[in-house]
Amino acid sequence: MKNIEDNSMERTAELTPAESETLLRGHVWQQPENENLVCGAISSVIGARENQQDSCYMDIEPDGNSIGIVCDGMGGLKGGEIASQQAVCMFVEDFEQVRKTENNFYHFFCNEMIEIDDMVAGLTDERGELLSAGTTLVGVAIKNGFLQWISVGDSKIYVIRRDDMVCVTKEHNYLMLLNKQLEEGTIDEEEYAREVKRGAALISYLGMGNVNLMDANPNPLPLEDGDIVVLCSDGLYKALSDAQIYEIISKNADDLEAAVQELQMQAQISAGRVQDNTSIVVLSYRPNV
Repeated sequence: MKNIEDNSMERTAELTPAESETLLRGHVWQQPENENLVCGAISSVIGARENQQDSCYMDIEPDGNSIGIVCDGMGGLKGGEIASQQAVCMFVEDFEQVRKTENNFYHFFCNEMIEIDDMVAGLTDERGELLSAGTTLVGVAIKNGFLQWISVGDSKIYVIRRDDMVCVTKEHNYLMLLNKQLEEGTIDEEEYAREVKRGAALISYLGMGNVNLMDANPNPLPLEDGDIVVLCSDGLYKALSDAQIYEIISKNADDLEAAVQELQMQAQISAGRVQDNTSIVVLSYRPNV
């Protein structure tokens, strides 16, 4: 795929349950009422886990301006669930303040990650004790035919254009750091082999405090007719290969609801009794339909 950039960077008020529920009503399939500039689908399943720690949201305006978010929480008991829900709610609420006035969301996205990081780090339980919870976040905005994204953690964003699918985000985990150190020669093969078993551990997530590693594109990506944007938690890409994800979405490009349903079904078949929480948001740009 051409002209897709992958750039990395080196309010503490909580919403009430009623406000959270209002903002999280995007957990249903949606489509614009008027012009079909952007169509989308959204799905989130608990899998084989006891708690649902994923949260996701999608909103598509009639003019095609759209937003999609997926968060994958982590933390004991309900900590991860609360962290991901609060992150989504804060992101959506703050985005609404700039949605109409800004044409480039890069600085908003990056600053918002710092704000959400502080908020999640300060979350407390009913006894006033810190939850010590965290969450990943991937978010996209489509405005006037341009795409921008932000990512912290190991959830992913894919862009599909014709016969290509590119992941525009990195997995911010220990493996990424080990690979960099090995390439730079600061560790040898023996040390790499000893440490790689811990590769899935996140080195950047919201709630860690002083987050400074994130992926974002400072220059909005111009979308082409038929481009599809996919956001997902690791429950999807750890169960299905990129080739499988691409194949399922491509054959259901005209029915995104069917696409996310099949993705969830195939992920469940593949992962079986160890299926993780799995959340998916798919947005299709089609101004010429």
